[in-house]
Amino acid sequence: MVTAPRKRLSADDRREQIVRSARTVFSRTGLAGARTRDIAVEAGVNEALLYRHFASKEELFEAAVAAPLEAAVLRLVAASGAPPEEFDVTAEVMRARTSAFIAELLDVMGEVAPLLGVMLFGQSEASTDYFRTRIMPSLDKIQEVVEINLKAWAHKKFDAELVVQMIFGAAWFLTVSDQLNQRSRDRVALAEQITAIVIDGLVERNS
Repeated sequence: MVTAPRKRLSADDRREQIVRSARTVFSRTGLAGARTRDIAVEAGVNEALLYRHFASKEELFEAAVAAPLEAAVLRLVAASGAPPEEFDVTAEVMRARTSAFIAELLDVMGEVAPLLGVMLFGQSEASTDYFRTRIMPSLDKIQEVVEINLKAWAHKKFDAELVVQMIFGAAWFLTVSDQLNQRSRDRVALAEQITAIVIDGLVERNS
């Protein structure tokens, strides 16, 4: 029997394969317990090839967990940083922007939610440092976008920090819950539901 030759992956595809494998290993062992050897085995490569793409397991963790979340936040800032040109009386612009961001956040959470749990609840001092230096700055950027747009739509008075943390927490918990229950939901539809709860609760309606 002739075995078909293995398909040669591009450098970008190989890097992504290693990142996916790193997520699997990190979710089992956390950052402290993970070994590059185990990640290489999971990816089906040798350590030498792994080190051609990543200098350390910390760099791998960065690519596997921190980078996707921060990239999503940067896309939000780029897409929603400037208020709409006309006053958003019906809050439809805010609704669309919020829904699009939550859908993207849910996509990212699908990749990193279990790892966030491992990192934040299983690494003691490293957890505090990671939360303060990587999670909070991302939440702060989202809050800045919300505050920039406050004067552009009709809304009740609300705490922007609280709303941002609620949305982030809901996205994280719902993703973890669905994964543990082996449940699959349409993330766009779920994002629209979360958005409706948030925006409908905040919009100022004329009596």
